[in-house]
Amino acid sequence: KNIRKSLNRYSQYWYWDEIIQEAVWAWASEIEDTAQFFLNQKVDNVTGKLKDSIYVVVDEYGDLAIKSKHRAARLIDKGGPSPFPDWRKGKKESEKIREYAGYYGMEPFLLARAIFRNQPFAEATNFAWHAAYHHKDDIKDEIYAIAKRRKEEGY
Repeated sequence: KNIRKSLNRYSQYWYWDEIIQEAVWAWASEIEDTAQFFLNQKVDNVTGKLKDSIYVVVDEYGDLAIKSKHRAARLIDKGGPSPFPDWRKGKKESEKIREYAGYYGMEPFLLARAIFRNQPFAEATNFAWHAAYHHKDDIKDEIYAIAKRRKEEGY
C-alpha cells in the first residue's frame, strides 16, 4: 500500500514541477552571475547598465528565463542587424548615443556611423543560453538532491 502511494506521488507532474522549480531557484543567482560574466566577455561594458539589467525568472513549472530590462540585450544575445542610430538632439535614442559618445570621446554621428558600419551585434553572443547550459549539471544534481531529501522526509 505505501509503495503504491509513493509511486503515485512520484509520477505526478505537479510533484516534479515543484522540485524542478526549487532546483532552478537554488541556482538562479549563479546563473545570473554566469550570464553577466559571459556578456562581459563579449561586449565592452562601459557603464555597467547592461550587465546590471540581467535577471533570472523561474515560473511555476520550473521554466527558466534569463531576461534584461536593457534595450540592447536581446540584440546582443540573439544577434541581428543594428540600424543606423539617431544621433540628433531631441530624439530619445540620441540621448544614449550622445552618452556613449562622451564615454568614447567622439562625436555622436561618428559613433552612430561606426555602429552601423561595424554591425557589432550581427553575430549572436548567446550569453543567456551559455549561462543556462553551463549550470545544467548543477540543476540536475539539485533536482536529485531535492527528490532524495523529500523522499527521506516522507513528503
